[in-house]
Parts: sequence; structure tokens; C-alpha cells
Amino acid sequence: MYKEIEFEIRDGIAVIRLNRPDKKNALSPALNREVLAAMEEIESDSTLRGIMLTGSGDSFSAGLDLNASFLNTMEQSDSREFRNVMEPVLKWYRKLYESPLPTIAVVNGHCYGGGVNPVSICDVAVASDRAQFALSEINFAHFPAGGSTWSATAFLLPKHAYWLCLSGERITAQEAFRMGLITRVVPHDELENTAWEMITLLASKHPAAYKTAKKMCRMTPHMQLWEATELEMAHIHENYFLSEGEMTKVALQQFKNKTLRPGAGQTYSNSAAQT
Repeated sequence: MYKEIEFEIRDGIAVIRLNRPDKKNALSPALNREVLAAMEEIESDSTLRGIMLTGSGDSFSAGLDLNASFLNTMEQSDSREFRNVMEPVLKWYRKLYESPLPTIAVVNGHCYGGGVNPVSICDVAVASDRAQFALSEINFAHFPAGGSTWSATAFLLPKHAYWLCLSGERITAQEAFRMGLITRVVPHDELENTAWEMITLLASKHPAAYKTAKKMCRMTPHMQLWEATELEMAHIHENYFLSEGEMTKVALQQFKNKTLRPGAGQTYSNSAAQT
């Protein structure tokens, strides 16, 4: 079914691997349609616990494939075709962003332009020490678009974000980590194992609690302290309902009985949390 991505379900984790290594996994229209289809599969499978996105070969993604109809639609001023070309990638970006599941970007190499967007969209991102990042559009009389300015400014300090957007210069994985673009940098040979450990840890959390925590992390930075506190307090009741009271009935009881040690790599034991 898939030709430009590899898609598999492994232990309840959906793994999407961009698979155009000869093109640095550039986002062609066909590839974008396939990722969108994979995201729709994920949405329809209630047994999944997380999503991992990575690339084949020496690249995560070089961004939009300008030679695969993107340039043609611009040159021909064909707005309808341009929208047909762009909608699949924007749709899968949105589905990835709005997924209640834990998501991780595993940056195995070059990550440029539109390839930076999924890194910011995912909950966490781990990169190989060989990875490099850039928003290079400014070098081509253009500017970072399709969500790229958001990808930089949503998480970085302004001067860091401006440098990425306005210079077009490449940065190393270590610099991306220092700026806050990624969560962790690891030796290249340890990337897959580390990524799997990270997504497995996130997937072990109660799905309702994870969904609410993710929502709060996105909403509260734009609020005043007391507005954020009131919203969090309101969602406590929602989370209690969605988790069927497991916070007080199970998890806190285990904590009280000293059978649960949060922060020590242990999560509370209840099979219902894994369904």
C-alpha cells in the first residue's frame, strides 16, 4: 500500500518512517498523501498508545520537494493545484499535532525547512548527534512558511528563532538542543533505542491524564497565572471522570501504600490504563 513511507505497528506504537532516502526524504505530494493515510489509520485504531516519526538513510527530511510539482504550481500561478499539493501535508501536520497520543520525532539526520515542522509538532524530539537543522528558505528569496515560523517561534527564545528564520544557517543537534528545538541529543548508534525508551515511557501513562496534561501544556503558557490555575482546576474534574477515578482509587492509594515511586521510573499498575 505504501511506497514512499514505511508504516508498522510495534507493541502498540505506530511507527512512520519517511522513505525517500535518495531525495533526503523530501516531502513529495505522494509521500504526504501516504503519511496522511497512515495518520487516518492511526486515528481509527483505539489500541494504539503512541506515534513515532523518523526517516530512512541519512536524513529525517529535507522539507518540501520543490521539484515534485510545488515549483510548477507556483510558476503557473495555479492556485487550485497549489492547494491540492499543499493540503495533504498541512492535514497530516494537523493530525499529528492534534493526536491525543504521545508523539516523538526521531531525527536521524538532515532536517531542513518543512522537515522542522514535525519536530516541533511532536510532543518530544530526540536527535542523533549527526543531525543538522535549518530553515533555509531565506536563502532562496523566500521565507519559512507552511508552519515553519511557528515551529521556530513557539518554543525558542525570540533571538534564537529569528536567527533560524532570518539567517538560513545550519545548526548542529547540540545547538538545536541548547536552543530548545529538541528534547535530547544522543550518539547516532543509540538513537533508535533511546527513542523507543522515551515513547514507551510516555505511552505507559494513563491516556486520559496524558491527553489533559498535553492540552494544559499548550494552553496555559498563553494565560495569566490565575487563569491557568482555574483552567487546570476545572480539568481535574474532567480527568477524574475520564479516568473513572483511577487517580484516587488506584494510583494515589499505591503511592500511600509506598508501592508506587513516581520519578523512579515506575507508573501505577492498572490494566485499564493500557486500554
